[in-house]
Amino acid sequence: MVDMALSLGPEVFVRQSCALQKRRDQQSMLRNIKCPTLILCGAQDQIAQPKRHEFMAEFIEPAELVVIGNAGHRPTLEQPEATIAALRAWLD
Repeated sequence: MVDMALSLGPEVFVRQSCALQKRRDQQSMLRNIKCPTLILCGAQDQIAQPKRHEFMAEFIEPAELVVIGNAGHRPTLEQPEATIAALRAWLD
């Protein structure tokens, strides 16, 4: 991921950051979700911190929040076994 970011250069990073800042708020869309939903994140995620995921889970009924320990923004890569276990538990 670092290699990708470095190869794209700072101009792309700035454009992507600006696009994210201008994105419409989606809280109303989250409120419309009326099915069981799993929200999964890494405990050390610095891009979308667990507090943000907690906030999202509050809007969805019913939602279950699972925070994977020792993982950042990519828990599927950083803690695959814990991620799979969480998915299996939720699907059960």
